[in-house]
Amino acid sequence: MADLTLLNQQLLREKWQAKLDAEWVAEGESLIWLLLPEQGYAGSVVAGQVQLPHEPRSDVTPSTVDDPAWPLPSEVVSSGAFLDDEWADDPSVMWWAFGAGPELDAVRFVDHLAVMPGVAFVVLSSSRLAVVVEQGKIAERPVEAGGGGWLGKAKAAAAQVQKTAESLASRKDAKVAVSHFEVPLSRVGAMSWAPLGRSVPRSPFLRIDFSDGSCLFIRNAGAEGYSYEFPASR
Repeated sequence: MADLTLLNQQLLREKWQAKLDAEWVAEGESLIWLLLPEQGYAGSVVAGQVQLPHEPRSDVTPSTVDDPAWPLPSEVVSSGAFLDDEWADDPSVMWWAFGAGPELDAVRFVDHLAVMPGVAFVVLSSSRLAVVVEQGKIAERPVEAGGGGWLGKAKAAAAQVQKTAESLASRKDAKVAVSHFEVPLSRVGAMSWAPLGRSVPRSPFLRIDFSDGSCLFIRNAGAEGYSYEFPASR
């Protein structure tokens, strides 16, 4: 994270490694690596259309996180006037997805990263790749009003009472680590280090290729160390 010293980044990483092992990792599953939240934006090219900052293209549960007051990306990048991978030279861009359609995994990843500014961890385990947040960062969906008339109103009121009770009961779990979005490793084709852009030195990114043909780039200074060789037997 840009606002943390290297020491504090390491302390946060160690804290969350222990947290994930205790709260998120399933029996028989092991944590491989985690990427800390970043102060920056997600961008995308979906069906040839550039969007920066990226806004969800699919149904995403909203978050309780306030919109950031970070400097916006450059107009050259946000307007799509860049060439090839020049978008990587804009330091405000932390994630970039390419996909033929909004239903593809890379796009779904940036959908969920975009609504969790500054709080989302990207986590790889021996069985899944996920966007992980504290449970309290995920907002509750509004209760549907239901049909008209007394019966519809009564059902809506009962649902609201139940939802309120569940909310009160779960407040103690607001800090628990949960997946906001995840895919099994069977849907990930490859992960590799990808230096991008026209700056010198080039910007370091982790490239994740999904089995559906979509691709996600994650800016990270240690990207070369986060590449992963998948077991042949998976």
